[in-house]
Amino acid sequence: MKNSNRAIHMAREINAPIEAVWKALTEAGELERWFPRRARVKDGKIALSWGSGVDWEMEIEEQQENKYLRLGYNEDHYKMVSNVPRRLAVEFFLEAKEGKTLLRIVHAGFGGESNWDEIYDGVRRGWDTESLSLQHYLEHHAGKDRLVALAQIKTKQSLQEAWNLLTREGITVQGDRYVYTTPLGGRYEGTLVYLNPPQDLCGTLLQLNNAMFRLTAERFTPGADVTIWAWIGAYGVPAEDVKAEEGRWQQQLNELFG
Repeated sequence: MKNSNRAIHMAREINAPIEAVWKALTEAGELERWFPRRARVKDGKIALSWGSGVDWEMEIEEQQENKYLRLGYNEDHYKMVSNVPRRLAVEFFLEAKEGKTLLRIVHAGFGGESNWDEIYDGVRRGWDTESLSLQHYLEHHAGKDRLVALAQIKTKQSLQEAWNLLTREGITVQGDRYVYTTPLGGRYEGTLVYLNPPQDLCGTLLQLNNAMFRLTAERFTPGADVTIWAWIGAYGVPAEDVKAEEGRWQQQLNELFG
C-alpha cells in the first residue's frame, strides 16, 4: 500500500520581504490578490472561496509571525473520497534570505488508498501553480488588487481528449517564452510558468499587463467528469476588458464541450 499519510512538499524563493509574504498568507485582502476569489480571516479561521462550490475553511492551529503558519481542516476533502475521517493540514515555513523569502509548503494527511490519488495530485499541482501565482503577485504587482476572469465547463471526455481540443491550434515554446493559440484563434504570449500536459498550462499574458493565465483540466474524484477551467488574474486592467476575456473563454468552452 502507498504511504497511508501522504504529504506534498513545495519550496519557492520569492523576491519580496518576509513581512510581505506573511501578509499574503494571513490577510484576507492580500489572499484575494493571488489565491482565492474571496477570503475571510476571522475567529481563528481562514475561509477561501473560488466560486461554484469550491470552498475551503481552515482553522489556524498555530502561527509565529513571519515564520510559521499551520492550517488544519477535515470534512472539506475527506468526504469527497472516503467515509473515514482524516485531519489534513497545510504548513507554511518562511525564512528570510538577503531581502528575499524562502517559502516552504507542506500539505499532509492524504490517504494512501487509490481513491485519494486524484485529489492528492490535484492539490500537488495546485500548489505548483498557486505558489507561482503568489510569487508573480509579490514580484510584479505587489499591493494591487486583482480582477479574475473565470470560465469553466464539465465534460465526459478523457483528460487527453479534452487537452487535444484545448490545444488543437498549437502551443510553441522557445526558452521561457510561449505562444498559445486558443481554440477560436486568439493569441496568448508571455513567459511560460508551468506546462504539464494533458492538464496544465500556466503563463503570463503580455497583452493584459502581465496577467497570470491558467488553463486546467481536472478530475476531482474517481470516475467524475473532467472540469475545465480557464482562469486569468489581471492587475491594473479595466474591468470591462477582463469581463470580455471571460466571455470569450466561456464561448470557446461551450463550443468545444457544450
